[in-house]
Amino acid sequence: MTMVRTPAVGLAATAILVGGTVVGCGGERGPSATSTASSSSAASSSSAASSSTAAGASTAGAQPDYSSLLIKPNDIGPDAFADGPPVLNGSGLTGAGQTFRNPDGKRTITDSIAVYTDPTKAAQVLTAMKDQVSKKVTGALQPIDIGSDGFMVAGVASDPSTQTEVSEAVFSEGRALVALEFDSSLGNPTPTDVLLNLARKQDAAVKNGLSS
Repeated sequence: MTMVRTPAVGLAATAILVGGTVVGCGGERGPSATSTASSSSAASSSSAASSSTAAGASTAGAQPDYSSLLIKPNDIGPDAFADGPPVLNGSGLTGAGQTFRNPDGKRTITDSIAVYTDPTKAAQVLTAMKDQVSKKVTGALQPIDIGSDGFMVAGVASDPSTQTEVSEAVFSEGRALVALEFDSSLGNPTPTDVLLNLARKQDAAVKNGLSS
């Protein structure tokens, strides 16, 4: 069974990384997990995220709406659709996230963007995420020429209860940290070129839409 998470989970997970407590990166991630796994992941992410906000994202005062930085369904393909509205500033972390699906619901894409006060903080979180992502997916991390210090992984989710193929690209762009995750049923992995093409579109959207 393919599982689905909400984008809010991914943003919270990103924040948690700064404090050293991680709950899967894809999370606020949003892609595939079972509704049971989804709720459990969201709960653990939310509880830990509150302690992590001091470590990085710009959360003080009125927070801006960064949903305009997210890719759109037509960036993915003609049949893709948003599975609900964007999640803004989830768990007190500045940023935005959204989940997308294909018509049959067998492939889920979670796009999470966390915005920090400066590029150094985004880079620190990115470094911490490498270890966590490698624990989440059975595949080996590979560098990608997208954003700064980008990397990707493709393989089967390490958690046997999810029964999910996971392909994820993570990179920083200025003071933003992006995690783009595809989840699909076993035996139906996301082609690498599809993941990287969408990651480049997201990188371009952040470059063009986020002030330094």
